[in-house]
Amino acid sequence: MENRGETCLNCTIKSNIVALLTEKELARLETGCLQNVFQKGELIFKEGMPANHIVYIREGFVKLSKRGIGGKDYILSIAKKGAYLGINNLNKKTRLYYTSATALIDTQLCFIDIEKFGILLKENGKFATEVIYYIFDDEMNYFERLVNNVQQQVPGRLANTLFYFKNQVYGTNPFNMNITKVELASLIGTSRESVTRLLKEFQEEGIIRVEKNKYTILDEKRLGAIQKKG
Repeated sequence: MENRGETCLNCTIKSNIVALLTEKELARLETGCLQNVFQKGELIFKEGMPANHIVYIREGFVKLSKRGIGGKDYILSIAKKGAYLGINNLNKKTRLYYTSATALIDTQLCFIDIEKFGILLKENGKFATEVIYYIFDDEMNYFERLVNNVQQQVPGRLANTLFYFKNQVYGTNPFNMNITKVELASLIGTSRESVTRLLKEFQEEGIIRVEKNKYTILDEKRLGAIQKKG
């Protein structure tokens, strides 16, 4: 559903990056920006599609996934309010979406014309620097989780992922998990059966509590020990 909503200039939830733009630059950005609302489960963009926009999450959560060998989708990360999607496509040589993005709940997005975004990068050094920092932090977080998934056994990967949701995705404890056990298994690279079994074991040991989609970490020290042990 297309909706212009707030202007970039008077937006009350603009990111720290966009806040560095002048009023004139914000007005220019607005000419290439549209707001949309995607319902839970709706595809925002698909891997391999032409990347004409950078997508900013105003509200909600988005699942980023990539297709692997055999056509199976693997979840790479969960993006939340304040995240930019497709920012790696600023390179004109690779103007295709590297991942697919799906709304996990009803999600408000801004679609920013990638060409206009690129022009502002050239004209505003502080803006460009913050975009570089954003890309760096995003990649470092992803690489850290990737290394953990490669080096850890499944219990350690599950512990690591529970902390990831608590600290980086939701920022609360307890938190409502917006993905299924099948998707959770995809995120850590294992089967749904293994995830279900380990969650049950963690609950029986008093480490976590799971009530439908509500997850509570009861014993961070013991969960942290499992994470470190790998």
